[in-house]
Amino acid sequence: MRKIFFANNQIYHIFNRGTDKRKIFLSKSDYERFLLNSSILNDSESTPRHLSRFDLENPNVIKFKSKPLVEILCYCLMPNHYHMLIRQRTQNGISKFMHKLQMGYSKYFNTLYDRSGNLFQGSYKAVPIKKDNQFKYIPLYIHMNPLDLLENEWKEKGIKDLQKGINFVKEYKWSSLRNYINCSTVPYLDMRIISDLYSPGDWEEEIISFLSSSNVRHRVSDAVSDISYV
Repeated sequence: MRKIFFANNQIYHIFNRGTDKRKIFLSKSDYERFLLNSSILNDSESTPRHLSRFDLENPNVIKFKSKPLVEILCYCLMPNHYHMLIRQRTQNGISKFMHKLQMGYSKYFNTLYDRSGNLFQGSYKAVPIKKDNQFKYIPLYIHMNPLDLLENEWKEKGIKDLQKGINFVKEYKWSSLRNYINCSTVPYLDMRIISDLYSPGDWEEEIISFLSSSNVRHRVSDAVSDISYV
């Protein structure tokens, strides 16, 4: 296993899953709490000890941070794992942010569900995005992950009902795809870089191309490279 050095302004694909493949999100409030943490804990300054629940649809509840550790470019939260595309803003920003994010959410989850021990399967995984094909297809790949809930062999065999798959990922609540399609800003998502890559009207056409049976294996291969453990 190799470790990587996180460089400022470099983009990384960050992901992890629950220990023993267990579910890490059991309710709507759990998903909301993870997103709340990803905003509040993304700060070089001190972090409040007590975090309250909030309405994610209200953009005025939390403010954008003046000294963020990272920029979250896109994300997808699945029942037993998560994916995030992150750009580092400050020295050791990703390491600090991910430590606070996973530790904070684990403490919340274990307290709420009266459990102890590790929630996540070891440390998170990180892949630096260095190639043009990676950068082009990784936002699509991250946003396509909900298809695992619809057809779990879509990566190998393609999607059987293309329009059903498109509608499913567009309506999936716990990914940033809806923000990009609807141009809806939230405090935990920096949309500038990906919006320059794909306009709101581009997404459906790009999803169709990504999921077409002749392209899906190639596109997934372009998006995903070797895992690095940090």
